[in-house]
Amino acid sequence: MRKTIKQMGYRLLMSNKLSQSVAVKVSNIAFPGSAAYWENRYRKNGNSGVGSYGKSAAYKASVINKFAAENNIRKVIELGCGDGNQLKQFEFPLYLGLDVSATAIEKCVAIFKQDNSKRFYIYNETTFAANPELFTADLVLSLDVIYHLLEDEVYENYMQKLFSSSSRFVIIYAWDVDGKQKYHVRHRKFSEWIALYKKDWHLVKRITNNTALTCDFFIYEKVDSL
Repeated sequence: MRKTIKQMGYRLLMSNKLSQSVAVKVSNIAFPGSAAYWENRYRKNGNSGVGSYGKSAAYKASVINKFAAENNIRKVIELGCGDGNQLKQFEFPLYLGLDVSATAIEKCVAIFKQDNSKRFYIYNETTFAANPELFTADLVLSLDVIYHLLEDEVYENYMQKLFSSSSRFVIIYAWDVDGKQKYHVRHRKFSEWIALYKKDWHLVKRITNNTALTCDFFIYEKVDSL
């Protein structure tokens, strides 16, 4: 009888795992694409997620504001600015925010309409092609974005723009691990990509998040800027 119960428990466990696996695969198939996902989310009054609010937002702001002040950062570009809530805590002389969601950009423009130090643009090829001289800054930020880039082509393009847009520093806030897609999340070992394709950049500091809020900070500096 014990053996039978044990076997039943094992079969139930495997059945649950199989069901979960099938559910993930089905949801992945139904995924509309990273750009469409975020536009739909913001259009339905969704926000940028917990990482842009509360303790997590305060933590990121404290680290980045300190770094910007210590390194005399004058201009910042953020690729993936979201709904603008995180930006409320940043302190930069000049800021340019880009996002794939037109609705998110509209929200940011409305929030900061009285602040002439901040500008917002839709993230696409047309934007960069029309204003090449505009999109260069001392510091370029990627905060909680990389693991939302599901498509390989989108990821490659984003990483290229992340580094080509900076003259001095790039700060990434994400998990540096490879992982399978789970609907709108796919973790990537971005440090390996940087080591392979951006040899004129080096990691000057990694700030480990000991508070279990989420990811670590990775601060890269351009070699010829030393």
